[in-house]
Amino acid sequence: MHKLLKQPRLLYLYVLIGFLTSVSCSKESTTTTPEVEDVNLVLESFVFEKKNNPHLSEDIVFNIENNTVSGELKTYFFNAIPTFTTNAQTVEINTIPQVSASSSVDFRKSITYNLKSSSGAVKAYNVNISWDDALAHIYIDTEGGAPIISKEDYVNAKLTIDGQSKYEDRVFELSEQAKVKGRGNSTWSWPKKPFKIKLDSKETLVADNDPLSRLLPEKDWVLLADYQDGVHLLNNVAFTIGRMLEMPFTNTIIPVELTLNGDYLGVYGLTEQIEVKTNRVNVGDTGLLLELEQYFDEEWQFRSAAYNLPVMVKDPGLDTQGELDVIQSDWNTFEALVASEDFPNNNYLDYIDGESIAKYFIVYMLTSNEEINHPKSTYMHKAAGGKYAMGPLWDFDWAYGYEGTGQHFRNADDDLFWTGTNSGTTFFKRLMLSDPTIKLLIQEYWSDFTTNHLGDLMDHIEEHSFIIAGAKARNLQLWNNGLVTDELVMKQWIENRVSYMNSFISSF
Repeated sequence: MHKLLKQPRLLYLYVLIGFLTSVSCSKESTTTTPEVEDVNLVLESFVFEKKNNPHLSEDIVFNIENNTVSGELKTYFFNAIPTFTTNAQTVEINTIPQVSASSSVDFRKSITYNLKSSSGAVKAYNVNISWDDALAHIYIDTEGGAPIISKEDYVNAKLTIDGQSKYEDRVFELSEQAKVKGRGNSTWSWPKKPFKIKLDSKETLVADNDPLSRLLPEKDWVLLADYQDGVHLLNNVAFTIGRMLEMPFTNTIIPVELTLNGDYLGVYGLTEQIEVKTNRVNVGDTGLLLELEQYFDEEWQFRSAAYNLPVMVKDPGLDTQGELDVIQSDWNTFEALVASEDFPNNNYLDYIDGESIAKYFIVYMLTSNEEINHPKSTYMHKAAGGKYAMGPLWDFDWAYGYEGTGQHFRNADDDLFWTGTNSGTTFFKRLMLSDPTIKLLIQEYWSDFTTNHLGDLMDHIEEHSFIIAGAKARNLQLWNNGLVTDELVMKQWIENRVSYMNSFISSF
């Protein structure tokens, strides 16, 4: 009996050894055989043709030597469709087939083209690009070299725009009456100054065919200094979120480099002036643009009745106190409904667009722009006979955790609204978070944004950061004030903020 018990054990041991041996042999048999190089495979030519890359001003011909494809390319054009000739049967990048004059490639990455013959032999060509990282450059030469020292008084200037092949080269001579002055509130006090440009006729300073970065012609333009923005993305990302949410009249920012009277000043953001115009805040000649701003420094202004909000009339220009009284009365009627005990179960949404409230909240919440609590730089617009609507978006220098910390990308789980009794806090917290209808809209738009746009936003941050990397380094040599400059920190903060918002919004 004892021997019978031993025999199955011995048999089991033999079976186990045989199984392990077969597995080992199986693994050896499936090991990838090193690919054989075929020295006869040749990449004969490699060109970025303008006809397939309309963003280019001319064909770019690359040099091929010692299995390396070398050429010069501007960072604006990191996506391109190469045209190549070869005697290979197939061409691949990371096993993905490539078709000449058809396949688009992101050349920000390390690229290796693998040429394959019919027998499976290969030959690799590495792409080596020398990047030209210059941005579109605006040169301002004031009349007589006069310094720009005032926010009130314009100085005549000649504008020269080097579009770096992406935008049209332009020159506005002194005779065409281009003028420049300072602008901004707190930003004007910083060493790196923001500017406002006024042209004598409606023009597009940098013309681009891309509808997502197109600046429509008008006379007034703004150069944001980004002195408080180490990543040069704070306003850009906020405006991009607004455009993704399809918020009307949301600005576009084009990063440029600026030289004033021969002095290089670094990276600036070229964007639209917020004003009532056909190609700006298009609410018609009788429409209204209000700014809620603690600085309270416009000519026509009033304190609201229920919440003591600092309401300033940006447009239209008024002539009489009577005109202001009409605007003030209309606003106070709306505001009284928000302050009423029966809010939100009254007709307050007959006076303001609920969709704009929800989208505005999402942008401000995602960027943690706590300036709404003061309030500062908070715009509202209204077409004649229409409803108030939140926007356009403006001024995110103090957002992204900067408020109260002096550093961006802190406190990703901070509440948007404060606990105090600031007029902005009490009014907007009630307007945005006390009506089930608005909460439902927030949930719907937030779900759509995270599902359909969040990935594109992260891609935008990566692409924009790549394009401005060289100019950002040059800017840092001039204006190093200890701010966060790594866009990866921004991306991680946004991801953390999204997680916080998912929890917050789902708890409605």
